[in-house]
Parts: sequence; structure tokens; C-alpha cells
Amino acid sequence: MSEFSDLLSLLIKAKDINIGSLTSYCDLDRSTMYKLINGRRNPASQEQVRRMAEFMNLSPMEHQTLMDAYQITRIGWDVFYRRRSIVEFILNFQNIHAKSSFYFSAAAPEESAPAPQGEGAVPLSGRVQVSSAIHSLCLRALQEGEGSLSILAQPEHLEALDVAASLLSSPAELAVHHIICINNSRSLLRSRQDYNLQCLTRIIPFFGIGCQYHPYYYYDDVNSHFHNLNFMPCLFLSRSLAVICSSDLKEGILFRTPPLTELLQSRFDSILKSSQPLILSFHSSLGFHLKEFPAVMGSSGDGCSLSAEPCLVPYFSEEFLKKYLRGSLPGSTELLEPVRNYVETISKTLLRNYFTQDGARKFLETGRMHEIPEEYYTPLEYSDRVLLLRRLQSQLAAGRQIRLMNTPLDRFPMNLHIFSSPDLGYILFSGGGKPLNYLLLKEQNLLGGFYDFASTMEECGLLCTAEETDAFLRELIG
Repeated sequence: MSEFSDLLSLLIKAKDINIGSLTSYCDLDRSTMYKLINGRRNPASQEQVRRMAEFMNLSPMEHQTLMDAYQITRIGWDVFYRRRSIVEFILNFQNIHAKSSFYFSAAAPEESAPAPQGEGAVPLSGRVQVSSAIHSLCLRALQEGEGSLSILAQPEHLEALDVAASLLSSPAELAVHHIICINNSRSLLRSRQDYNLQCLTRIIPFFGIGCQYHPYYYYDDVNSHFHNLNFMPCLFLSRSLAVICSSDLKEGILFRTPPLTELLQSRFDSILKSSQPLILSFHSSLGFHLKEFPAVMGSSGDGCSLSAEPCLVPYFSEEFLKKYLRGSLPGSTELLEPVRNYVETISKTLLRNYFTQDGARKFLETGRMHEIPEEYYTPLEYSDRVLLLRRLQSQLAAGRQIRLMNTPLDRFPMNLHIFSSPDLGYILFSGGGKPLNYLLLKEQNLLGGFYDFASTMEECGLLCTAEETDAFLRELIG
């Protein structure tokens, strides 16, 4: 039996479906239908599943559940829910980036952690005391200019303690080094969430809040470190204070003695040497755009761009570069050659270009492109906007993979851009009036997950057809 056959059998019994009539309606022979019901064969296509749902008069929810069961049977539970998690990541991105909810209000006097003064070790009991001590540690680092914070804890712990909110508007010179355990094995229990992607989701709020946030990872079974019977596996450390606590955040110890904090820092540094960068982050700058970007993109031969706006940089001509590059930029004349290399690199790399109707309309209305910082160019004139969209349309006619995204990705956030290839991936986003943030994905499971998703969007029904995309562009630009 399979996920699909179990559900199909249940629906047939519950709705008293005549198998012979169902077989005829789906244009199948009786032997094939019984193999589908018994799990000895999988449906040949989504269309075949759709016809079954249509004959059985399934509700929209039942229809979707049957279609999900078909996909789970076809590609496996893990892959199915990883792809679904990426859809949720995209659609919820604006809430993820803006997240700054305070889980804990100020502690009551009798519950609060002792003020971090003097020396010694102080026991902490309850989430309120643990949270108060960690927030005091962060505040001490901010107020006294200590310059660094070291954290060994899973992202869900930082989320529960609302550490991102405590570092909001932190000075740029504050460096936060955060070590995360990443799963390298499947849990014996099925999960509907990709844990590594959930880690990425939970650390997004740390980018753009002011400090230099550096996440690192090592592979192991997360459950064996943070979710079983372990003795205080979480560490929060500044130069003068340290807090170790249990993974449920209910018990801990506050250390205020220099020899102890120095010992913990030494242990943290040794673990850091065995860890790898999870993400490399950049703010929008000419250095990254014109130097680093072509270098990291040069080795990627199969790239996919996902954003609300279509990626139009590959269709810039020499005339466009001279016309719209801001003359007020320092050394703007000398910038022309690296800008030309930048455009050429994207042109060679980008093989698939997926966008939304709203994004294309917004570009036509404003002449702005989110993937390029506004300070580098002036808005395009309307005639040139149309010209770029015509060039995009001509590439579609030539057989390039240029598609509108289908529901639910037609609600792709305007402030998000994702690039994915077999050996490179990045997430670009903006918000709160701050510069563009680039997150270069370094961990292979995350890279593979995003590339698998981008490569299979068409078969998962997340893209419009070439004909539908062409009809939209023709109507848009006349």
C-alpha cells in the first residue's frame, strides 16, 4: 500500500463509489484500477488523479489532500514537505523578516534574574529568569561596547527568548557569532517541516538589525544535543558575562567571574574552528555587485531567478548602461566596464526566469528593479521599460524558460529575490528603509533544497504555461 492508495481506498469506501464506473470515467482497464487501489501501481499523471477526484465529487479540501497523497507517493514524504516548506518560506517572508514580537514582558521583581554585577555564579530558575539574564547580557555588551557576543544555541531558542528584539538597533561594530547544529540524518519520526529550512527562517530577523551577525553550523543529530536529556547545552557569552541554560530554557546559571567566562570563551572558540559558515551576508554595495557577484556567479551554469519582478538585467544594452548609471557615483566612468561584466555574467548564468504579473506591472509603472540598489541608477523611461519587456518576450519566443508563477506563488513578495543553481544560491531582500541584504547560502542541504524546488516548479504546477506567459506580456506592453 502507499499514501495514495490508502486514501483512495478510504474515499471509495466512504463515498460508496462504483469501481467499474470510476474505471470507465478515468479511461482505465479494471486491472490497472485495482493495482492503483492496492498500491501496486502509481497514477500516471496529475490529470489522472484529477479525473478520479472529479468522478468522486470531492470537496476542494479532499481534492487537494488526494493530490498531495499522489505527490507524496511519487516523490517521497521528505521531498514533498521540503518543497512545501519553501513555498511557505516565500509566502511568509515579509512576516519573517519583520518579526519582532516580545515573548516576555519585564519580569516581576521576585522572579527577575539578579542584576549582573560583581562576581560569582547565580542559579536561574524559570524561563523569566533565564530570559532576563540573557537580555541583561546582551544589554551589557551593547552599553559597554564589548564588541562581541558568542551564542551556542538553536535558532528556536533565540526565537523563544526574542534575542533579535534585544539586539534591535545594535551598533554595527557588535559582532554576533552564532553556532547552530544542522541535521544530517532523518528523524525516525516523520516531520512536515524541513528543520534546516526552519533554522534559516528563524535567523532571518538577525540580518539588517544593525549588528554583524555571523551564523555557523556543524552536522549532527539535533535531537541528541538539544531535545533529549542533556545538561544545559545552550551558551550565551559576552566578554564579562555568560549564561548556560537547558534546552527548555527553564534552568540556567549566570557566570560573572572572569576565569569562568574566559574558559567558556575558549571552549566556544574551539567549536567555532570546527564549524562552517552557514551564510555569508553582504549589504548592497558596488564592491559586492561589481566584484564579488560576478566571481561567485561565474561557476554557475544553470541558474534560476525567482522574484516578483522579471529579471531584466540580462537585456541591458551598452546604451542602457551609459544612460541610466548615475553620473554622481564616484568614478562612474571607470565603473562602466565592471558593470558591463556584471550584466554579461548574469546573461550567461540565468537560464530560468520566473516572475509574477504584479511584479511586471510594477516595473512598467515605476521603472525600478528591486535587484539593483536605487542609488546606482535612475528610473528607466517608459519607452525603455517597454523595450526591456519586449526583449524578455522575444527570449520566451526563442524557447527560454521564462514563466509567470502560478498560484500560490503569484503572491511572491515584492522585496524578495531568490537565485538558485546547483552550486550557488542567494537570497536578496530589503525592508525598513535599510539597504539590500544578500545572503549567500553555503550549506549543501539548503542549496540542494532550493535548487530542487526551482527545478521542479513546472511539474508541481507552480508555473503558468509559455502560452499564458506570452499572452500576458503581449497584453501588458501592447
